[in-house]
Amino acid sequence: MVRNWILEALCAVVADGAYSNLYLKKHLREVDEKDRALATTIFYGTLRNYTYCQRMWSQYSNGNKVHKKIRVLLTMSVYQLLFLEKVPAYAVISEAVSLAKMIRPQAAGFVNAILRKVDRERKIEFRDDVDEIATTYSIAPWLVKMWIAQYGADRALAFAKASLDTQSLSVRRNVMKDKPEVDRLQELRDPIYQYTGNTLEADPLYREGVVSPQDLGAYEIVRVLDPKPEEMILDVCAAPGTKTMAIAETMRDRGHVVALDLHPHRVALIQNDIRRLHLKNVEARCQDATDLSGLGLYDRVLCDVPCTGYGTLSRKPDIKLHLDPATMDTLIPVQAAILEQAAAHVKPGGVLVYSTCTLNQKENEKQVAKFLKSHPAFSLDMEKTIEPSKTTNGFYVAKLKKSADDVL
Repeated sequence: MVRNWILEALCAVVADGAYSNLYLKKHLREVDEKDRALATTIFYGTLRNYTYCQRMWSQYSNGNKVHKKIRVLLTMSVYQLLFLEKVPAYAVISEAVSLAKMIRPQAAGFVNAILRKVDRERKIEFRDDVDEIATTYSIAPWLVKMWIAQYGADRALAFAKASLDTQSLSVRRNVMKDKPEVDRLQELRDPIYQYTGNTLEADPLYREGVVSPQDLGAYEIVRVLDPKPEEMILDVCAAPGTKTMAIAETMRDRGHVVALDLHPHRVALIQNDIRRLHLKNVEARCQDATDLSGLGLYDRVLCDVPCTGYGTLSRKPDIKLHLDPATMDTLIPVQAAILEQAAAHVKPGGVLVYSTCTLNQKENEKQVAKFLKSHPAFSLDMEKTIEPSKTTNGFYVAKLKKSADDVL
């Protein structure tokens, strides 16, 4: 029964902390092929709208303590009632009651009554504007308030709305190979294309190194870095290597790219792509980006730091379930330490690019401003926020230039 599989998948993410994209990649094959699209829709749709769907049913629970698996069942069932027009309400409720009987038989009547009430009423009373945005788009209220304070009410609302977008897979064509003329690639902005095939990993275009998965906004960071053939490039937080490979291809496999990551298993991901793309100018190393001693100087350094990921809520909706303001407080000093280390390896006249996949000025503009204040050899060439949409996640990128007169 496909909905039992979806329930188990959601419990793995909600209760056990599994990553949604990794779970699906590993387990979706357990579902009959004809049901995979539906399973994926309900799985991701429920996660993207989790707070809204949970609030919709919990207002009728009269404060009763509800078994954790029944809570997930009610939430995924409400998602189907409210968002899946082709599935009749009676079928959703019947399936939910059947599953409830398997989980906790005494809860079956409760599940039936709650879902029927939701199907009749379909409304929530909001306390204020922040509560309406936070609930409707399943974003933590503190994050909505922060976005409003940093970006204004209109952009904050746009960010929240974008978190519900269903993004299609985009890929980067290998600029060292002939441009493929196939229907399953639709140009967004060359060399980035929307991929409309089935399984990318099984596609000959992927296996032969013609295309690789890459977000449109993520590639913009590579454009800002602007690597040239024969240069020395350092990518200090490189795994899984998507930007590293784009850099190497842009350089036409000439010059040298050093790609670092803290964890050996993530370095292995970079090495796998080096082999798939038959690149000779990339070297992957296991190294802590907060200690880059002994690495020498480079023409360009990419500092794509660990961040809170608020720009990727659509692609990684499980982040919504675990939003915690304390996370940024932990990450900000780490980002500053990595930026400090990276800067020490930029040649005079060279370029340092700082980037994140988050929407938070504390991690972005303020981090760069603080760095520039204490590093007069660097100047800001440009900075921009890439806002999330149906075709890209959200990113921030800043390009810093080091004075040619600065000699160590």
